[in-house]
Amino acid sequence: MTEEKEKKEEEIEVFPFIEGETIDLVVQNSKWAALRCKWKNDPKVRRYSRNMWPRSLDDMKKRLEAVPDGHGHGHIRDYAGFVIYHKRDKRPIGEVGLNRIDWVSRHANIFAMIGEPDYWGKGIVGEAAQLVLKYAFTELNLHKVKAGVFTPNERSLRAAEKLGLNKEAVVKEAMYVDGEYHDIHKWGLTKKEWFEGQK
Repeated sequence: MTEEKEKKEEEIEVFPFIEGETIDLVVQNSKWAALRCKWKNDPKVRRYSRNMWPRSLDDMKKRLEAVPDGHGHGHIRDYAGFVIYHKRDKRPIGEVGLNRIDWVSRHANIFAMIGEPDYWGKGIVGEAAQLVLKYAFTELNLHKVKAGVFTPNERSLRAAEKLGLNKEAVVKEAMYVDGEYHDIHKWGLTKKEWFEGQK
C-alpha cells in the first residue's frame, strides 16, 4: 500500500460545528482517541494543561462515549468540548471548550490546549477561544466565562489578556508544578463585557 493511499484511508471526514479562519472547531471523534492520548501524556503539553495522571487509550475512548445531555438520561450536560482542526493542514491539533457549566448561575470555565507543539505561538488558541466565547454568549446564553492560569504559563497569561478577559484575583501558591507552588490567576468575562468588546 502506498504512503499516499494509507494517508487517505486514515483521513477522517470532519464536520465543522463552528467555522473559523485558520481553524474549525469540530466534534470529538473516537478515531482521534490515540492522538488525544498522545497529547495528554506528552510531557511538554501536559505540564501546562495539568494532566497529572497517565491516560490510557481505553480511558480516552471511554471519554469519547456519548455524554448524557438531559434528554431522558437524567443528567445535565456540563461540558462542551471541541477538537481544533487546522483547515490548511487538514489535521487535528488540539482541544478547546467549556467545562464546569453551571446552568443556574450561567457561567462556565474555558479551556484550551494545543497538543501539537509545532502550532504553539501562532495565535491559534486566541482564534479558538474567541470562537468558544462567541458560542458561549450567543448560543448558550451564558452570563460569564472564567479561566484560571498558573504563573509559569506565560503564553496563556498573555492569551487571557489579548482575549479581553479581566483579571479578578490571584490565588497564592495554589498550584503545585514541578516541585514548586505557583499562583493561579483567575480571569473572567461577562456577556455584556464581551458584547462591548465586539463593537
